[in-house]
Amino acid sequence: MVKPHGPGQQRNSGGARDKLRRAFQAEQSRRSAEALDGVAERAQPASEAPTRGDVRAFLRQRRARLAAGRDPDVRGAVELPAGEVVLSRHGPLWRRELRYPLTHRHGDLALGAALQLDGERLAELAKEPAFAAVDPRRCLFLDTETTGLSGGAGTVVFNVGFAYFRGEEFIVEQLFLRDFGEEEAMLRHVAGRLWQFPVPVSFVGKSYDRHRIATRMALHKLRSPVLTAPHLDLYYLARRAFGAELPDTRLRTVEELRLGVHRADDLPGSEAPAAFFDWIRDHTGPVDRVLEHNRLDVLSLCTLLARLAGRI
Repeated sequence: MVKPHGPGQQRNSGGARDKLRRAFQAEQSRRSAEALDGVAERAQPASEAPTRGDVRAFLRQRRARLAAGRDPDVRGAVELPAGEVVLSRHGPLWRRELRYPLTHRHGDLALGAALQLDGERLAELAKEPAFAAVDPRRCLFLDTETTGLSGGAGTVVFNVGFAYFRGEEFIVEQLFLRDFGEEEAMLRHVAGRLWQFPVPVSFVGKSYDRHRIATRMALHKLRSPVLTAPHLDLYYLARRAFGAELPDTRLRTVEELRLGVHRADDLPGSEAPAAFFDWIRDHTGPVDRVLEHNRLDVLSLCTLLARLAGRI
């Protein structure tokens, strides 16, 4: 028969567990350092690879090269579209801005059509009376690309595309995470836009995009109305408006059959995570096509809103 442990035996057992825990943590730290050394060695020629224990210096140098716009010289590397590197207080940020006149047509509709909304129709489709008085110039058309569909802190938002009306133009901004160290600067920029334009407009964003953004912001202790703002998710509106007419209400289907948008050589969103990881590893992933996919998504949000509730 096994005897119960006495008080002295419990203390000895607890001390042994503490020793095992400390040994395990030390081993994990050693393996993490070796893994980072391996990444550093693959990222640079052998003559330039950092020595073990000098990984932090290597990462600082890599961040400095990115801030200066000098990416590693990799054969067959995929270049990002023309953009700018914004040097903020919280680090560098890669940003691309595209401007469209209100007469620009995306498919069958002009972007400016979303400025003339039928509030009653919008409120009816959204099942929210408050949307009857929504001002399109306070809307932020929002779409993200992430490292996976699962939730939790391990899913990183590496590309954010959003758009808004400013004067007689429709402004599209795209942010891209060139390095994980740039995440805070990117998220702060997103938070600023969400405060400036407090009505997010998305497609399935109410149950997906906004939660991924909120999780990453929570890790950086950033405040944002991403979860509390009145959120206009066009997926549910499209399902109510077109569900009985279309084979499904995926964005691609709605684009082709209701917006007149036909994408050529589009990279499916399911391939975006692999493209990003390949680009982070050796700059060969087709992230330029990911950004193009994201740009089209954002433009479609605008014309879809016009198709659903515009006075056209």
